Amino acid sequence: MVSSCHPRVPSGNTPVVNKHLSRCFGWQMTAALSLVMTSINCSSALAEAFKIRPFEAVYETSALGMTLDLTRTLVREGDVYRLKSSGKNFLIKMDESAEFRINETGIEGIRFDSKVRTLKTNKRSVEFDTENGLIKSLKRGKWTEHPLSPGILDQFSQQQQLRLTLMRSSEPPSTLQFRVVDGAKISDKSWLRLPNETLKTPLGEIDTVRYQAQHKNPKKRASEIWLAPSLDYLMLKTKHVEGASTIKVDIKTLTWLD
Repeated sequence: MVSSCHPRVPSGNTPVVNKHLSRCFGWQMTAALSLVMTSINCSSALAEAFKIRPFEAVYETSALGMTLDLTRTLVREGDVYRLKSSGKNFLIKMDESAEFRINETGIEGIRFDSKVRTLKTNKRSVEFDTENGLIKSLKRGKWTEHPLSPGILDQFSQQQQLRLTLMRSSEPPSTLQFRVVDGAKISDKSWLRLPNETLKTPLGEIDTVRYQAQHKNPKKRASEIWLAPSLDYLMLKTKHVEGASTIKVDIKTLTWLD
């Protein structure tokens, strides 16, 4: 996953994987009633463009001969979305969550929390403090602050913004760019489109759009993600290579919650 949905493996490597434009068509009418109906249709289509369907999906994550099932859920309460991911095995327990809203420009972060337990506990948090115009980010036990500006994402919400961008596009763009906060850094993340691919999954054969992350040193780090247009660009698969370590994530089950 583009995001932080991967477990931290005992080797010390850090997985970085961890992220439908509804158009309103109307005819210009002279009759007042037709104008009103067109306005209603436009409002409905725009509202749908600002939504992501709630879901629950289980992914199998594998790394260094070890597997971990991660359950990811997205629910909506009012205008607030809550994204959660959790899983554990005999070595790892992880819990991540993010809250955000969706507006006309994209995802508006509220909060992100991550806790990964192996031999020690690693915590990360991001708070989007709109009242004071700040982003507060916790990493390695240290809080840092950044000026709040539109479009900055936490690592966990990045993949949902990726989905939203694709859903709002008539054609998947050749490149995708996002700004992501992680501790003391705000980094520009860029994704390059690769040829489409049909995947064989437990859900059946599904056509996917495929992107590759643009890392500074692609010989040492490489990340790819496969997303399904027929499933609102839900992630079906990710692969991340860092040195000699390869982390793979594959979908096992999917349930829509709406």
